[in-house]
Amino acid sequence: MSNANLDGLVLEVTSAPPVVTAMVVHEPGSWFDDVLASLVSQDYPTLRHVFFLTTPIVDSQPETSAAQLLSIKIQAALPNAIIRIVEGNPGFGPLINEMQRIVEGDSGLFCVMHDDVALQPSTVRLLVEELFISNASVVGPKLVQWDNPALLKSVGFGIDRCGEIDPLIEPNERDQEQHDSVRDIFFVSSACMVVRADLFRELNGFCKEIPFFGEDLEFCWRAHLSGARVVVAPSAVARHRELFSSRSPNIASSSLIARHRARTVTTLTSRFRFPLVWLQMLVTSIIETVVGVFSGTFKESLAGLRATVAIIIDTTYIWRRRQEVRPFRRVLASDIGKLQVKGSARLTRFIRHRRAIESSAIASSAEVKKRWRQTSTRSSGIAMTVIFALILIGSREIITSGSRIVGEFLPFDSGSMTSGLLFELFRSGWWSSGFGQAAANPTGIGLLALGGYLVFGNLALLQTLMIVGSIFFGFFGMWRLCGAFANSRARLVGASIYVSLPLCYDAIARGRFSALLTIAALPWVFDILRRAGGLHAEGRIDPTTNLLIANSEKSIGVGISRRTQLVAGLVLILGLVSAFAPAILVVTLIGLLLWFVASVFGGTPMRSIGAMSFVGLAGVVGSLMINLPWSMHFMSGQWWQLLTSDQSVSERGIGLSALVSLDFGNLRGGLLVLGAYFCVVCSLLVANSWRLVWALRSAFLVVGGLLLAVLDDRGLLPFQMPEPSILLSLVAVGLGLACATCVSIFSETAIGKSSDWRRSVGLLVPVAILLTLLPTFLNVADGRWQQPDSTVSQLLAQLPDNPEDGNYRTLFVGDNELLPVSTNALTSDVSYGVSDDGPVNIVSHWAPQHTAMNSLADEALMALISNDTVRVGRLMSPLAIRFIVVPLSSAPSASASDLVDSLSNQLDLRRLYFARDLVIFENVAWIPIISVLDEQSAVASQKVGGSALIVQELQSVNPLFVDDHNVASKSSRSSFNGGTIHVSALFGERWQLTIDGAQIAPRVAFGATTAFDAPIAGSAELHYRTSVLRYLLLLIQAFVWLALLITAANVSRFRVRLRGVSSQSIKLLSQNADQILKSDRDDK
Repeated sequence: MSNANLDGLVLEVTSAPPVVTAMVVHEPGSWFDDVLASLVSQDYPTLRHVFFLTTPIVDSQPETSAAQLLSIKIQAALPNAIIRIVEGNPGFGPLINEMQRIVEGDSGLFCVMHDDVALQPSTVRLLVEELFISNASVVGPKLVQWDNPALLKSVGFGIDRCGEIDPLIEPNERDQEQHDSVRDIFFVSSACMVVRADLFRELNGFCKEIPFFGEDLEFCWRAHLSGARVVVAPSAVARHRELFSSRSPNIASSSLIARHRARTVTTLTSRFRFPLVWLQMLVTSIIETVVGVFSGTFKESLAGLRATVAIIIDTTYIWRRRQEVRPFRRVLASDIGKLQVKGSARLTRFIRHRRAIESSAIASSAEVKKRWRQTSTRSSGIAMTVIFALILIGSREIITSGSRIVGEFLPFDSGSMTSGLLFELFRSGWWSSGFGQAAANPTGIGLLALGGYLVFGNLALLQTLMIVGSIFFGFFGMWRLCGAFANSRARLVGASIYVSLPLCYDAIARGRFSALLTIAALPWVFDILRRAGGLHAEGRIDPTTNLLIANSEKSIGVGISRRTQLVAGLVLILGLVSAFAPAILVVTLIGLLLWFVASVFGGTPMRSIGAMSFVGLAGVVGSLMINLPWSMHFMSGQWWQLLTSDQSVSERGIGLSALVSLDFGNLRGGLLVLGAYFCVVCSLLVANSWRLVWALRSAFLVVGGLLLAVLDDRGLLPFQMPEPSILLSLVAVGLGLACATCVSIFSETAIGKSSDWRRSVGLLVPVAILLTLLPTFLNVADGRWQQPDSTVSQLLAQLPDNPEDGNYRTLFVGDNELLPVSTNALTSDVSYGVSDDGPVNIVSHWAPQHTAMNSLADEALMALISNDTVRVGRLMSPLAIRFIVVPLSSAPSASASDLVDSLSNQLDLRRLYFARDLVIFENVAWIPIISVLDEQSAVASQKVGGSALIVQELQSVNPLFVDDHNVASKSSRSSFNGGTIHVSALFGERWQLTIDGAQIAPRVAFGATTAFDAPIAGSAELHYRTSVLRYLLLLIQAFVWLALLITAANVSRFRVRLRGVSSQSIKLLSQNADQILKSDRDDK
């Protein structure tokens, strides 16, 4: 602000030092008349006044009409007052700092005031007198409550080493002159303080980076460092309303207060004490956050923890600010420490507060509301702790011993698998799952490799975190989604119901990894849709009462940057999960359609519906894009089967009761879930206004998801849907939302006397919720969520690993859900999958497209099922299949029994193991994955068709490159005496055989596999050359993922901190004076 056009008021010559009051006025109420009257009534002779009037911003423009009317009122009461109207509200501290420009001279005093402080007639005089008597530089009055001056508000403050404030008095303590002695204090409130003008200029006023909350603490601390004295003068009294948070709810926040406190402590603490103080702040914040869960102060404690950790990001600002403060450090750190409270100020404050509650000293309505909110938060924290404890207890065996190998829960660290090997597989151009294919490897393998590095190579730990962590991830996703109700109890019930449903635990019991990840991620998907549509509870909260406004659903405008962040977040979530479970994309599209229709019926603004639809579709498309080049895998004639991750098209026959209860027979108490369906009906009948829209959304998700599951179960759809566990995740989200809606209705709305039936229904809601929670209690004792004791993979341990007679493959055939590897559908009832020798691992979770080698397997197996051959072993010999495994259920189907009979009739198969749940056959006509063929077999390899294989059994002279790596990653050398080398891998020009430096070109064998005709002998090496383009695509993919992560995390919010904290500029809109106000006394 320039010094031109300023008021030229010259103070009269008097023996009393001139005092200039400085007040920032922000949207005052009717009580402001009392404030002006108190200033008029002051008995101090040389008193001048400066007012800064803030203005609201409407459509990016300041609205000055109210400020102009207020300026007229001030001038009528104080004709000589200087009034400045500023744009917006730059902050209390920065505006008060303008006094250095408006007022000249260092001999006077500044009286800093809030606009809700009413002084007694003698307050300013008594403050000035005490300042000279005590030789102080900063002095503050005794503040009492506005409406009841008999109750104390403040008599100064103390702080501990961590910056926690000690108010020195109990809440609503009665004024009985017990604090009326003048005393040194660490800081006084900026609501009213008198400070020497020369000190104010020397310290450069308040910290410009602290616009609100904490400017008084930071200024008084610097005053102490400079050697100044800060005292409180209780004889001077002022009334204080202190309701700024209700007038400016967007400004007041616990995070802002905590951030300023942390910055103040770290910038003003001496450098020798700083590391220990910061460590103490960190430990204290962690303890307070844990305690806050049970004490109802979790939000405030979490804000303190985040502010303490953020000090690392604030390093630039802290360093700069410490350099600015260094010239004022004239007092030893030990002397500053003597002024601080010993021990914990937070603990002292808590004890005082509890003592005041026990003595019934707290009676104000504001305190009652605060206590009610803390009780609600405390109850939610205790209930959340119980839910988490039950989850951990029910998962204890998985946590301590790992998951059993069941279904898709293939071990991450099986055999020699390491994070490095996973990364090698990922960057290779050969997809080794099944029979293998020359294609990009799944993105999921790369993500597992990255996750393995993050857990220091402990892949077993990574698997446990993904299994058990998925339950917690789903809980917090549902918690965020239920944030639309702005009710902690509703959020807790919705999230607890979601993780208490049998669906996720049944997925663990049956090893449905894809289903578990989908259940964990789906609430986050809908939460992002909610936020993209602007469906925030904050827009329906009355700032004066802090309660929800009863109106129809309205949306808050979402800016382009925020929408971009939400799209990036959704793309990341869907991209991560679809890398393991592509079916989530199908479920997301179905859920988006149901959400869209429900929102239309509920009257949601079309702008919000359009935004949610755009974000949802962008998320699905974007997830496919970030998984390129692997997602090109879905561009085939079987794209729908690959996308739904289900090869079965027949009638499943699960049954309506199992689908409705979300339990497929593995858990106890599944039918109790019907209580949640009661909440769906109840919410539709009782909800009104904006809650009715959420009731409709929950009902559409439940009915729509269940209807599709039933139709698919009975085979009435022309195409297959994702497996029921994945599809029913929509139902689970709907049930959680319905229960949260009911809690919101009956805990926040008043049911009229004429609505007796609604009251009766409301009494049944808690019963229904408790019934729904019971299945979790009933199944925690097992410790593994009823996973089977013995699995197929455990029984396969008897098969040889890297035998001397060559590497081989194992064929799993039978019911799709019983097979431990990714499958290909053969008939409506029979599927098959293939894995290399050794223990199965997570790499077998993904299956490549149908290739020519699959065609050979299809022909052989179809001939087996139709009983057209007794030499199926010979038909499969080019595929290097040595063992055929048929898993059986407790009640084998007719197709499974027929399959075992057909295998038993084969002349070249030998039954190796037989039990009620597993049958293993050995193919006596097999040849190793890499072997040297005899002369007749080499000639047969040039023919296409099964007839040549039936006529003559293939013979291997000797195996080559026997190790535990897949065919494309062979690192060993083998001596070779010449002949035809057969590689049981799909033919491709990038296969490279080198014999003593000489390269041998590959050829097609048996119409699908690869062979090398090498007439020379020597040391042989086999490689698969990965294209340079593959590495380039990986670099691009990594860059895209990193860019999305940065965008979704909104790293730009840390930009200011990384560059240094900036302050808001002050723009003057209007003034009523043209010269500078002088505060120097004459020398007469």
